[in-house]
Amino acid sequence: MGIRIIYKTLISSIMICFMLTPIISQAIQVSTLNKADQVSSLLSLNQISLCEMTNAEDTLILHIQEFFNKRNDMFLTGDIADLIPYYETSHNYGKYSLEHEVRRIRYLRDWAGERGIKFTSISSKANVKRASVSPTHAKIKVDEEYKFEYVYNCDNEPVVNNFGINLFHAITLNKKNDKWIITSDWYLDCFDDALKGYSWDFKTLQFSEPKSQCYDFSTFAPPTLQETGTPIPKGKYNRLKAIEYADKYCGVPWGSKNNLKYNKKYKNYTGIGGDCTNYISQCLGDKEGGALKHDGAWFSVYKKYDGAENSASWVNADAFRNYLLYSGKGTLIKRGSFKNLIAPSNDSPNGAIGRLQLGDVVSYAKGNDIDHNAIVTAFDSHGYPLINSHTVERYHVPFDLGWSDKNIYFHLIHVR
Repeated sequence: MGIRIIYKTLISSIMICFMLTPIISQAIQVSTLNKADQVSSLLSLNQISLCEMTNAEDTLILHIQEFFNKRNDMFLTGDIADLIPYYETSHNYGKYSLEHEVRRIRYLRDWAGERGIKFTSISSKANVKRASVSPTHAKIKVDEEYKFEYVYNCDNEPVVNNFGINLFHAITLNKKNDKWIITSDWYLDCFDDALKGYSWDFKTLQFSEPKSQCYDFSTFAPPTLQETGTPIPKGKYNRLKAIEYADKYCGVPWGSKNNLKYNKKYKNYTGIGGDCTNYISQCLGDKEGGALKHDGAWFSVYKKYDGAENSASWVNADAFRNYLLYSGKGTLIKRGSFKNLIAPSNDSPNGAIGRLQLGDVVSYAKGNDIDHNAIVTAFDSHGYPLINSHTVERYHVPFDLGWSDKNIYFHLIHVR
């Protein structure tokens, strides 16, 4: 129903630890998004330095933001030498956390290279939710709000495209030689499925150039999108309202222009199977969204307390995909691998992806098992379909990013 969880059992244990750890007398509690924003802003403007900080939690926030900045630069340069000192590699968890970041860097560089895309900027902001700091140990919960910017290499006058994701980190650190060192960093990763083919030997400090381009988007163009003034009949799908809803509750603040991560009248299934399908059903069926008519098989009944009561097809990835197709509310455009779906055809020069419209659905299958659902919310300057989804919050992300080429099939579904 959602993406695979990295070390699922360990994450659950760590989350419980965070919730149950008592506040010891010397600990300093941080639960201020405003403080994180202020410190991050000052750091980005170079208006304060680490030595000027007198407060332990502010120093820790600065360290995390500095770490994010350093790592993001490495996505662009491929030079990872400066990343290693941030981790305690004598601990297995620290070693694993470092290796995971390196594999992410390699994957994202290769993904862009194969598509003729160049990242011009990758930035992220540390939005601290809670931190517990003692003289030698620290635990911190932090949302990392990403913004990626990219252009196509083939364009004479490049157009900057952007997308965003939001990651929730549970980080533990030890102080070593007066510096904070990461001993573990656990989070749900939207790239995780695509990292299986990557490894790192801890000796390579500079990666070679990314993989060569193998997909040609030079002749592709975004579809013509026309809005009509014709009222949408009650019970019929309003796809423009659906994407407005998707953006409003995407969970990436710079994209949504608000801090409304999820619509609170619905239950949040993150951590208990995944919220991706629940979110897509909301986009299609909420009155504020697409207002697609509910029925006895697909419904959500709002309750004043304890969230909404939902049918299986509202929240389960396989059941939702099957419901759309068998109810007649959706039609399958095509099922296939990424390579199959971008191959030009007589009826679509952009391939099957060129037949998608705003508000349509992409279902993600591992073999025959539907694992995830997303909604098409935009197209980039070359007609690449961009999606929003939950569990890991995504805003206008290229639809295949984070999914490997092996045994992964995309179901493109047109919502009628």
